[in-house]
Amino acid sequence: MTAVRAVALDVDGTLVDSEPLHLRALQAACRAHDVDISDHGPAPFIGVAIGDVWRLLAPRFAGALGHHADQGERVFREAVTAHYLAHVHEVRVLPGARRAVEHLAREGIALAAVSNSERSIVEANLRVVGAQARFDAVVCLDDVRDPKPSPEPYLRALALLRVPAQEAWAIEDSPSGARSARAAGLRVLVVGDDPRAQGDQRLPGLADFVSWWPSAQGQIPTQAPAPALRLPQDLTARREAARMALSGVSE
Repeated sequence: MTAVRAVALDVDGTLVDSEPLHLRALQAACRAHDVDISDHGPAPFIGVAIGDVWRLLAPRFAGALGHHADQGERVFREAVTAHYLAHVHEVRVLPGARRAVEHLAREGIALAAVSNSERSIVEANLRVVGAQARFDAVVCLDDVRDPKPSPEPYLRALALLRVPAQEAWAIEDSPSGARSARAAGLRVLVVGDDPRAQGDQRLPGLADFVSWWPSAQGQIPTQAPAPALRLPQDLTARREAARMALSGVSE
């Protein structure tokens, strides 16, 4: 039976309860330009990359940016990111998250963090978790052309880890993330109660992960993996660069 060699974990909503802060950062940026987003509901854009959020909201900013209109997306994204990083201490580590990461690392499982957030936010969230040195690769919005729900983020993570999809699991909480991982050929553990997120297994949260994990060893498909993403440079160097970057963050 094929052994599990790698696990790719989403960050926002999976390892940390960051969605409330993402929303507050978005609302702050919108308020600063008198843009109303209340019609999008109380918790909009969960799991949606910031570039896609901007494309949805750009028409509302058309008259609010003045001489910055031609740089609207940059101004918007910088405002959202600045608010998030200034308040990252408000982010809560989800129950069982740190224990799950440490458990997998002790078992020799290669780990990747795969996120639709920008690198500065991903690294800040991993610092909050306190297990950033355990990750062998980090794939974020800055690294891909097409974020989740495209399979590209997970294909890139698999390439950096040098592990085929049939030997890996993904852990996700959002519909877009689960679609991304499944499209890349990984099996998906969904955490949380969003019925739109479809995976192979589901847990209420990572608090139950360690007791669930042994069952995953017998749930790996044997079909051929999804086509690997071609990366433009040596994968070993990319993996080492990712590890060194995270080590630098933790110092």
